Amino acid sequence: MPFIIGTPIPEDKILVQSVSQIYGIGLSQSKILCRKAGFGQDCRGKNVSFSQGKILGNLAENTSLFLGSDLRRFHNDKIRRLCLMSSYRGLRHKKGLPARGQRTHTNAKKRLQFKINVN
Repeated sequence: MPFIIGTPIPEDKILVQSVSQIYGIGLSQSKILCRKAGFGQDCRGKNVSFSQGKILGNLAENTSLFLGSDLRRFHNDKIRRLCLMSSYRGLRHKKGLPARGQRTHTNAKKRLQFKINVN
């Protein structure tokens, strides 16, 4: 089972869908990467050799995008900065409420159930 940017590529899935499981790579970007690496549309993870997986990993790392743990760290730092500034969005993140203007009267049940009551 090849690993690309710390993400395992399953052997039974189609390669394009497997590459899109890497955090920060969508389906269209994974199609582009697989085409550049020379894989077909129906190629599966079991058909990828170690050297081909390394080529695909190098192509993914050489993109100008943040991928994997770097992207997660970037998002967490951005949220942490908002919380330190005590902006409206930062306070909503702290309280565990929706931060982008969604209503909370009837919706946002999933977001509210993770909130810890201190009362």
